[in-house]
Amino acid sequence: MTYKRVKMMGANCPTCQRKLDILLKDGFQEIVCVCFRCRAVYAFDGQELQKLSNKRPPTVQEKATLDALVQALPEKHYYKGQGSQLRQNEFGYQRNWLSLAEYERQFGEALSFNQCDLRPDASSCKWCGQALPKGRRSFCKDSCSRNYSQATFTKRHMPSLPYRIACRDRFFCQISGADLAQYNRHGIRIPASKGELAIHHLIFVSNNGTDHEQNLLTVSAEVHRAYHAGDAEITAIIHRIRDQRLEKFGEKMQFSDPAGQS
Repeated sequence: MTYKRVKMMGANCPTCQRKLDILLKDGFQEIVCVCFRCRAVYAFDGQELQKLSNKRPPTVQEKATLDALVQALPEKHYYKGQGSQLRQNEFGYQRNWLSLAEYERQFGEALSFNQCDLRPDASSCKWCGQALPKGRRSFCKDSCSRNYSQATFTKRHMPSLPYRIACRDRFFCQISGADLAQYNRHGIRIPASKGELAIHHLIFVSNNGTDHEQNLLTVSAEVHRAYHAGDAEITAIIHRIRDQRLEKFGEKMQFSDPAGQS
């Protein structure tokens, strides 16, 4: 069975007028048209165009089929274990943060904490702190939006996964309470690291610790160094947090190796 994907002049979505993607199956036996803007799907039987409903939730059987589809998709990379940072290459293993897509595939759940709004007052601009004009919810003008995006995305120098963990923890060290967020030229606290932030694995990567959000903790670079230097007080606090989370999320925080040893 083969499909051809084509676009035709004049074949536009009846709703938004975007050009439709047309899928032709085995000699025009079945034609499906998809609009990727308004997410509409149409079927054409040679005479009549019919809009298909895509709002019905999948049945239990359909979900099982979709789960099998996910498992059948080839992996781009091979990891030492489920959720591990250790990505296999020709020389052994290379350590890399999981991408958001890989995180979702590995754990079967999406990483939350997408939006990080550090404003004390939701009626003020995220960048300059001025009162928002009527009709605006985040920025008082377009230049503030561009500056904010540049500071928190373009120049943040931080992969998406650890960035979202820092967002979850509001850019505060979870041990000392130190403020790790950056302040812009207007004195506004924005969700970007000022260079003193570290994301700590409660179960070490070397001990089969994963990149699951419950295995990650935002700490200051100073606390991170002190922990790995063996500071007794900091070690006790971090281990207490680790043990509490292990009770609920142990299977996701640590994977079993092929030999069956954790």
